Amino acid sequence: MHTISIPFQPLSATHTNKLTSWSIDVRNSASFVKLPRIGLNIGNIVMSAKPNSGSSSETAQGESCTVGEKDGVVIVDHGSRREESNLMLNDFVAMFRARTGYKIIEPAHMELAEPTIKDAFGKCVQQGASRVIVSPYFLSPGRHWKQDIPALAAEASKEHSNIPYVVTAPLGLHELMVDVMNDRIKYCLRHVAGNVEECTVCAGTGKCQLYP
Repeated sequence: MHTISIPFQPLSATHTNKLTSWSIDVRNSASFVKLPRIGLNIGNIVMSAKPNSGSSSETAQGESCTVGEKDGVVIVDHGSRREESNLMLNDFVAMFRARTGYKIIEPAHMELAEPTIKDAFGKCVQQGASRVIVSPYFLSPGRHWKQDIPALAAEASKEHSNIPYVVTAPLGLHELMVDVMNDRIKYCLRHVAGNVEECTVCAGTGKCQLYP
């Protein structure tokens, strides 16, 4: 197994193009295996890979790295006392289901609201899931991702001891997040200029305005 370490630094457009090209080359020549650890120190991005020999055992492993019909996905956010915020997770889950085509997807809130992670885990199993994937709808790998969500997932799994589960990484640093943020910025500026209505996030709050 070879480890490739990339020092983290701000990327220019040239660097981004090179990184994208490098990423495509790696995906075409290697199959990714489970990382031994994802820590809070992200000064370096570490990736482990092994050559793709095309053997049947590796093919089976590759299939286990995809979301299948017997997989349940729990998308979990923090949870809020504000009902409108909680309902937005339902909207995202509907979008996620429509875009991916995954059969078993449930929303969950880490705290303050229902359904809980335990509720969502159980619903996945009731729908026939033989593996549960807990995916945090969080930006950064803080305490909630490192401690709270794994603890809640472990507690939920106690009632379904025959069902394996995994807690995935949060959204973190991803180049598509640049597009999302830029889209939000441009839309809000258009609203401030009076060209569009409030977006679904700000609707009814009156907070998207230019302050003196």
